[in-house]
Amino acid sequence: MTVGVKEAMDGEKQRTTEDNVVIKNIYYMMTYAFKALRLDDYRRLATEDFDHIDDLLAAILAIAIGTQRRRGFEREYLPVHENLHTVRGHIDMPATARLQMAGYNGLSCVYDVFSENTYKNRVLKTTALLLIGRRDVDTVRKTDLKRCLIAMRDVGEVDIHRVDWARLRFHRNNASYVLLMNVCQMVIERELFNQDEGNRSMRYRSKRKLSKLYEKFVLEYYRVHHPELSASAKTINRQAQGNTEFLPRLLTDVTLSKGKRELIIDAKCYGHILDVHYDKPIYAPKHINQIQSYVLHEAFGNDKLVDGMLLYAKVGDEDGHNETWSELGHRFSVRTLDLNRDFAAIAADLDDIAVRWIEGTGAKSAGAILLEPQ
Repeated sequence: MTVGVKEAMDGEKQRTTEDNVVIKNIYYMMTYAFKALRLDDYRRLATEDFDHIDDLLAAILAIAIGTQRRRGFEREYLPVHENLHTVRGHIDMPATARLQMAGYNGLSCVYDVFSENTYKNRVLKTTALLLIGRRDVDTVRKTDLKRCLIAMRDVGEVDIHRVDWARLRFHRNNASYVLLMNVCQMVIERELFNQDEGNRSMRYRSKRKLSKLYEKFVLEYYRVHHPELSASAKTINRQAQGNTEFLPRLLTDVTLSKGKRELIIDAKCYGHILDVHYDKPIYAPKHINQIQSYVLHEAFGNDKLVDGMLLYAKVGDEDGHNETWSELGHRFSVRTLDLNRDFAAIAADLDDIAVRWIEGTGAKSAGAILLEPQ
């Protein structure tokens, strides 16, 4: 069953971007973006129906926590402060002096314990508890999460308003937490958005999270299904001189390479496709300027044939676009990828982009849409 747009919760006045995307497609996008979801443990999710994004995230998290429990939860050496009568670890002299002044005949000691009460595990437990309290999560999923939390009884919680995502660090030994923490971030940011619908910052962060998922999905799709195109998220050399520290990096979302040809794809899942200039529709100038900058910098000083494309995720009621034009010796395109369809149709569109580019053909020539104000 393909599910259409659902309200995030009763009485919600504004919808998040995720609510306009077919729920199952979120799962497919995450499957490409996170290799962990390709394991056998998650395959049954492809056959299940989900009426809400929270229900899908709860199902993923329940399986992920169960899998992590079997592998073993992350452990770290954490400092413990305790008042003792014998020395353990090292003595906190200022705290011990305060104890003596208060009449306590003991020592304030600081020692390390190897514990599962790490920051990631606390975020994980907090997220599971949030999902258990959501009305849109199926009862079966809630039961699965409660069962998982039994193994985390010694783990604390965090304040969702103060989660420091930049604090999270990943390496080979805890790589399985990448999926877990990304799911947690989606759940927590949706919760904060629902609590404060007027907070423009939270709305932006929620959209950016889905946007990054969309970018990663497109990149990994081409890596998996079109290895001959050498898909990468390439950083383009500006070849600038002088003080360049203030200049932003030219980091592409997707670059397809074959021989001396390259297609730079800028994947966008937020913002309007069209602007209006003197009552005439034009493509968003900042987006056009961005993809042109990528292409011109990449082509400068070499014999590569570089093309550029803006690939918008269509998640609302805007019209689809499939236009191409030539400018300064390069071919540029604007296409939309409608996420409100069966995933097979989405995959077919991505394949079509690759085939058309390989064959050297584009979409129909742009005519009705003005690219520059006149």
